[in-house]
This record gives sequence, structure tokens and C-alpha cells, in this order.
Amino acid sequence: MPRSIIYKRKISIKFYPLPSAAGKEGWCPVRVMVRWHGQEMPFDTGERVLLTKPGKRGAPVSLWEGQRVTRDHPDSIDINGRLNDWERDIEAAFEALWKAAPFERISREAFFLYLFPAQEEKPAVLIQHTWRQLLDVWKEKNRHLAKDSQRKYDQLATMMESWRPALRPAQLTEDIAKDYQNHLLDLGLSDAAIKVHFTGIRKCFERLGRPTDEGWLQYAAKNAPQLDLEIEEVRRLIRWKPSGPFLAEERDRWLFQLFCGRRYEDLEKFDGSRQRVTLTLEDGSEVPALVHVQGKTGNDAAVPLPPIAVAIGERWGWKFPARGETVRNSAIKEVAQQAGLTREWDDRLITGGKVVHNWRPLWQVISTHTARHTAATLLKQASKGNKALAKLVLGHADEDVTDRYAKDKARLLAPDVLAAWQVILGELYDQEPRQ
Repeated sequence: MPRSIIYKRKISIKFYPLPSAAGKEGWCPVRVMVRWHGQEMPFDTGERVLLTKPGKRGAPVSLWEGQRVTRDHPDSIDINGRLNDWERDIEAAFEALWKAAPFERISREAFFLYLFPAQEEKPAVLIQHTWRQLLDVWKEKNRHLAKDSQRKYDQLATMMESWRPALRPAQLTEDIAKDYQNHLLDLGLSDAAIKVHFTGIRKCFERLGRPTDEGWLQYAAKNAPQLDLEIEEVRRLIRWKPSGPFLAEERDRWLFQLFCGRRYEDLEKFDGSRQRVTLTLEDGSEVPALVHVQGKTGNDAAVPLPPIAVAIGERWGWKFPARGETVRNSAIKEVAQQAGLTREWDDRLITGGKVVHNWRPLWQVISTHTARHTAATLLKQASKGNKALAKLVLGHADEDVTDRYAKDKARLLAPDVLAAWQVILGELYDQEPRQ
């Protein structure tokens, strides 16, 4: 029989400042990292500290030592007292959970909920919460969302930490919100980015139990158009001879994403050996397809693959190594530059309802998400406006779709999807991308 693991009554609590998030006057937030039983949990303490001050001879004097501020810090007694309270509360939570089940592993979820109870907290406690603390609770409760969805409100917390470090969500008023909006506009943020900030504010208000439907909490945004490649540009990527295996793989991954309609994060957990199926059409012929889950309905969708997509899948063993979006975006830009995709594109910024034009060569603008936009545009173009093809490939469900398994719809649309790819790719339809 396998031996049960015995976990020790041991916990590590480390406080550390974040100099990269320091405000104009040098005050930076303090976070805490808790480690136990092979797990870790970071979160914001709500404290802000100065790390240095000028010495007698001009040399900087450190104000942070041994996980606390030194006595030379202007607020050393209060700050260290509150950090001591954090440490005591964390240790008490660990002890309580340990005593409830000695030598067993304490889960991260149990620890978090003990420190931040799910039930309604006392108003006096909530009033003291920082933006990051409230948003960290939101992320924990929505931890199964995609990483990008979880991270998108971090910019609100970071901005608030530098704009008005002492401001708590419970203190936000209409006038302060207007000042914050003007601050973001002065920084030149896009309307789409400002909209994310105000959505994050509403998430914090939900946690506080404050109304979220006030007009001053809304921010209307017009999004700039997304980049789509033209047919000849897609063909140029296929004909391009890679300068190395890494770029070859990323070029092929981008093309595979184009043909199967996947988002970049879908390919991180892509398992071609299990997600491949065969669709039998009305005439008895068979076509390969990939099954993926539609995010909004939970239903499965089967996407027919053109021969070139099958060739790419077989070339890489139907699996692509996981890489971050930043790495992938950098790689596909290098691919596009080497492939000569120099068409000028207005990567415009819409801020405050005004358009700021920014003409750049296509290779500087292309990204992983460009593949999906290109698939939608080219499929509609090649099929003379048949929107159903793009909906199938991109996994967008119609409201009247009631079938539990969408193979039947895929069988009906597969011939038209493949015919559209033949129009788009021409003689490259059943070839492999150049190596």
C-alpha cells in the first residue's frame, strides 16, 4: 500500500516591498508570501513604505531590513505593528487549521477562506481593504478563468498604488472617480483600457456591497479595428522559409491557430491525440476535424481541417510546447518581418473618444490573436458573406443551437468551410508550409 504523506507543522511568512510599483514620492507597497506544505500564497498587506532616505553625506540609507522598516523610517512603529498583526493572524490561521486535522495537508483554498472569510465581512474591516486585496479575493473566487481574465484588473490596483496610495475603494466618490478618469486620459490610455479600470472598480464595489449601476461607474469605449491579414499575406507566410526551428514552429503554430480557430491559450492545453475526430459527410466521404468546447455554452464544436492544417499537426506530433503570449507575440512579429509583411496598418489609439493615428508596418502589429480575426474575415470573404462558417470555426454558438454535440452542424458546414479554405489558399491548400 502507498505510504500516506505526513505534513509538518511548519509555515514560512516573508514580507517584501515592491520597488517597481513605487509612487512618485518613493513609497512602495509591501506584499507577503506565505509558504506551507509545498504551496504558496502571496497577497498585498495594504502597507506602503519608503525604502531609502538621503544620509548625512548624500549616500542613501536603507529603511528596510529584516522584513521590517528600520527605526529611521518615519512611520516605523505603526507599520511594523501592522505587519506584526499580519504575521500573528497568518500563524493563528495555520495553527487553527493544523489542529483541526494534524499532519494532513492544509489546502490553499482552506487557508485563504480562513484568512478572508467568504461570508460578509464587517464594514470596519472592508473599509480598510486596498484595491489589490479586494481584487485578489475576486481572482481567488474566479481562479478557473483564463489567466488573462484573472490578470486584467491588476493594472487598476497598480495604478491606484501609484496615483493615490492611501485611497481605499470604500472612499471612492463620484468626484474622485472623475479625477481618476482624467488621470488615465492624461496618461494617454486607450478607451478600452480605461473601461477595464472602471470594470475593476465595479468588482471592488460588489465586494463592498455598494451599488454598481451608477452612471459615473460606467465608461463607454470604442475599440479600434483589429488587424486581419489578406489572402496573399497568409500565402506568403506559408511560402516563407524559416531561419530556424523555433520560428518555424511558431509560424506553423500561428497557421494552425488560423485554420482551427483556436485562441492562443487553447493551444497551451491542446491534446491533438484526443481532440481529433473524423466527420462522415452526406456523400460518404470523410474529413478530419478537431473538437473543442464552446466557452459560452459548454457544447462541443467540431472544426473541419484543410489538408495543410493536418500536415502541420503531423509535423509537430499534434502538440505544441507551452509558451507565454509575450514570447509568442515576439516570435510571430519576427516571422512576419522576415516574411516581408510590410503593409502599413493604422494601429490607432482611441482615447477620450478621439482617434490618434499610428501607422506602422504590419509585422509590428501582428499578434497571436490576429489569427482568429484573420480566419473570421477570410472565411466570410471567400464564402461571399456566409457568417455561419466563421462562427463554426471560431466556436461562436448561435442562440438557437440546442444540440448537445455539434458534429451534425459541422457535417453540414464542413464542405463549405473546406471550399472557402481552397479559395483562400489556392494551390497551397494541400501542401505543407515551407521548412
